[in-house]
Amino acid sequence: MAPPAADAQTIALLRRARASGVTLFDVARSRFPARSERLISAAFPVPDPELSAIVGPTHAPGISRSGREDGSTAQAASVTEVATSLEQSRRRLAPVPISIVDWGNEIDLELLGAELRRSSSERERVPLLWAHGLTSIRSADPPVGNVPVLYSGDLSLLDVDVVTLFETNAAMRESGLIARNPFSGGRLDGSRFSSPRGPGEPGEPPPNLREMHREFDPVLRLGFLTAGRRRTLAQAAVRFVLTWPWVATCVVPLPSPERFDEILTYRTTPALSESELGRLAHLK
Repeated sequence: MAPPAADAQTIALLRRARASGVTLFDVARSRFPARSERLISAAFPVPDPELSAIVGPTHAPGISRSGREDGSTAQAASVTEVATSLEQSRRRLAPVPISIVDWGNEIDLELLGAELRRSSSERERVPLLWAHGLTSIRSADPPVGNVPVLYSGDLSLLDVDVVTLFETNAAMRESGLIARNPFSGGRLDGSRFSSPRGPGEPGEPPPNLREMHREFDPVLRLGFLTAGRRRTLAQAAVRFVLTWPWVATCVVPLPSPERFDEILTYRTTPALSESELGRLAHLK
């Protein structure tokens, strides 16, 4: 999120993304979801039937799978909190509708969804899809009764275990994934390098040489994807994520103005070949 002084530029970039074919905007992992929702609404004040949004909690929901000792009270509170948060998001986003709710792993989706649907006041307001978090990239609960499920989790050139998870399970292949963090924390699009203080969080000491090697040596091993300058590493990262038919959408950060064309024109670059995918499968 850019500072409030850059809101006009952010709105312009959102409209530019829509003009480039983007139809789904995600605020579920935003640092400031309420502000993000208002910016989307300001960017698209006229109803657009192709536009929709992914939302999450706009406040600390206090919802857990364990709940309180009194199960009925805990579930009632969960429904109230979720319904309130969704209604607030709807008002801020309008006229852009919500199509997906991604609340991470904080709620029991089956119980909550059934409870919301039993509420007549919410019957017409239940979102189209609820995303299930991948609690572990190596072990997700397979869909019950082979009913397709929408999951949400990280997938990138440096985080490929989820590919094995989906490709080796027929039921998982029938499901979908909201692929998050395709640039692996900025290592694949260069944004980790572009920070004025370099990699690391505010208040942390600068990383030492060993830490830098551990973090970026895997990136150097991906150099074959950019050979001949056919594509940048960021474009290859998006191409990789969208290679898999079970990926429902690839969530990328809103590009900066100078990187916008590079990221949004990934379609003009060559798709990853079978040989390239084979090399990636053997990289660890």
